[in-house]
Amino acid sequence: MDVSAGTLGRMLPILAAQTGISVGFTDPTLLMLPTRRLRGRYQAGEALARLVRGLPVRVVRIDAVTWRIEPAPRGKSPPPHRPAPPPPAPAEPALALDIVITASKRPAIERTYPGSAFVIGGADLSAVHAGQGTAAVLARLPSLSSTHLGPGRNKLFIRGVADSSFNGPTQATVGQYLGEIRLNYNAPDPDIELYDVRAIEVLEGPQGTLYGAGSLGGIMRIVPEPVRMSDWSGKASAGLSLASRGQGGGDLAGMVNAPILPGTIGLRGMAFHTVAGGYIDDVGRGLRNVNRTQSDGGRAALRIEPGNDWSVELNGAIQNIATADGQYAQRPLPKLERSNVIAQPFDNDFLLAGVTIEKSWGDLKLLSANGAVRHKVESIYDFSPDAAHPTAFVQDNRIALFTSENRLSRHRPDGTGWLVGVNVVHDQEKLTRALGALPDPPRIQGVSNAATQGALFAEGTLALRRNLLATVGGRVEVSRLVGEALDQQPIGEIDAKRTEVTVLPSLALQWTLSGRATAYARYQEGFRAGGLSQTIAANASIARFTGDSLALYEIGARLGRPGAGRFDASASLSYVRWETIQADLVDMGGLPYTANIGNGRIFSAEARGAWRPVRRLSIDGAIAFNDSRLTTPAAGFEAEEASDLPNIARLSGRMGLAYSLPLASRWALSGAANLRYIGRSRLGVGPELDLRQGGYFETNAGVRLVRGRLGLSIDMDNMLNSTASRFALGNPFDVAKGLQVVPQRPRTLRIGVDVDF
Repeated sequence: MDVSAGTLGRMLPILAAQTGISVGFTDPTLLMLPTRRLRGRYQAGEALARLVRGLPVRVVRIDAVTWRIEPAPRGKSPPPHRPAPPPPAPAEPALALDIVITASKRPAIERTYPGSAFVIGGADLSAVHAGQGTAAVLARLPSLSSTHLGPGRNKLFIRGVADSSFNGPTQATVGQYLGEIRLNYNAPDPDIELYDVRAIEVLEGPQGTLYGAGSLGGIMRIVPEPVRMSDWSGKASAGLSLASRGQGGGDLAGMVNAPILPGTIGLRGMAFHTVAGGYIDDVGRGLRNVNRTQSDGGRAALRIEPGNDWSVELNGAIQNIATADGQYAQRPLPKLERSNVIAQPFDNDFLLAGVTIEKSWGDLKLLSANGAVRHKVESIYDFSPDAAHPTAFVQDNRIALFTSENRLSRHRPDGTGWLVGVNVVHDQEKLTRALGALPDPPRIQGVSNAATQGALFAEGTLALRRNLLATVGGRVEVSRLVGEALDQQPIGEIDAKRTEVTVLPSLALQWTLSGRATAYARYQEGFRAGGLSQTIAANASIARFTGDSLALYEIGARLGRPGAGRFDASASLSYVRWETIQADLVDMGGLPYTANIGNGRIFSAEARGAWRPVRRLSIDGAIAFNDSRLTTPAAGFEAEEASDLPNIARLSGRMGLAYSLPLASRWALSGAANLRYIGRSRLGVGPELDLRQGGYFETNAGVRLVRGRLGLSIDMDNMLNSTASRFALGNPFDVAKGLQVVPQRPRTLRIGVDVDF
């Protein structure tokens, strides 16, 4: 057995996984207590007692596999080495562990976190969900939305902070992380497959104090399963997908955890291969099912624990997504059909390397996270005037991203604590475009944008009263921006090199109203740096777009504990003021450019709840409402005054059901079903993009049969076999005609098997 130093909230799930026990709490603040490393051969009870030795708690045994940790009685010494014997009569069941949010950079209990947060546990991700990447998160969270251009080319938006439908030089509004390493800057969603993941954490609203530029809408953090330093383990899964119309597909994944030097060096690796069959027919070329997508990749982590509560972890990830053609159809052709002259393939190649170093001194923790990302995104669009003159528009975006963050933090069981850190980011983007006949169309124009940012940030939480905590933070960020025209000299005077200083304050209050109810209020800011963009037309030129900024005011409340008791719920209200909004756009001819479209505001309301009428049945739901406006349009966009911001659905919602049922002969059955509604929105800014989209339902359900280490599953997506349009864009060069649709994937059945070893 080997459990690293950390906190009870972080280490107990690892201990539980290694020993097979279940541990609950009577006081969730105990989750913040620091623990030392535990290594050796122990029985479950002895291991638990050693883990909490010296802490102001006592361990109570409920039954053979269930334990409870509670505060030690006042005036008494810490608990003895051995837990109390089992009670003579059955006792109350252990309480569920509170969900701990680590994206806050100091462990925070979800139900007392002063902001909107959502956590999907890795145990809730079946093999079919893991192979869907970000789509699995979208299905669970109404406030998270996507442009649905296709795997690896989507933009993500949280809570209505959406700039445009197109990919260009603007920075993403959602910051994405794999563990402590940043994944993106100004690229589309890398759509990391979610195999071997412990949790996905989503922090809603701007996170400027802790995360800096590029977190206007929020943060999505993937938490991988940790390396187990003493136990060999593995897992494999395979599935076959059958579609009601179009091609089938499949997926294959495997994971191995190997203690190279038990207790000191451990290695964990994972690899996968997924294929999603095509379902769009191109009648112009006489081809069927043209939009097949293949994704291949893997991750690896080498962890070294030399002793004295030091740890070093080397991480690597690679993922390549290749889609053979666009996934859109055209009216008035039959559903799932369109007509083109050439293929429109897409590739997203992603490579990451990182190193994370940690050191603990009780409740004081030092962390250094450093990462490098290479990202290549290439798209080809049909620009042909007619069948006799096949012409391609090629956009190639190559990104090199380096990040380094070093921070020192202290957190205490009562929720107070502090952190201070230094962050450095360097992003180099080279965006080129070509137009002409394949295979080698001539370059027409391109730009390079480089951003180097350094920041000092700090945050602290103190108790104003016994039930009232205040969190104050701030960030000072200096950005050095350098732009360059690649293929021709720009027309006009442009400040291509500049330095910007940004100050981002934050304030939050969190009240504990009772044992089951909490409330919070917060103020937070975010920003994105500017850059250069190109206009591709007869008067081709380079233009500068400025940075944009956002301020959020939010209040919220929670009742109950997620996963415990009969009922829990949360609700929030927020107002966002967004200034000099950046947007990647296309003109009437479909040619891309980037501009600041003006100032806007967003009102948001969100509510979630879960009900467990009986022990093995859970019903949950969520609803999100957004009201957005472009309040002060920039020059050239005056006609858009009081118009909705693009891609922001006024109403979205979700309802889910999950159950489990023990069967005879050590078999167990579980199942889940989900219904999601995505409301109506518009495609983009300007009369040529004022196209309506959305207003559809997504449905899926699955069952899983488990016996020991073996699992069998059946899952179905789009059970109603709907062809409703999710989006109104595939090829920007004829989108203004209003004939494009992006239909839902036809009903798809997956039959899968997985095994632990």
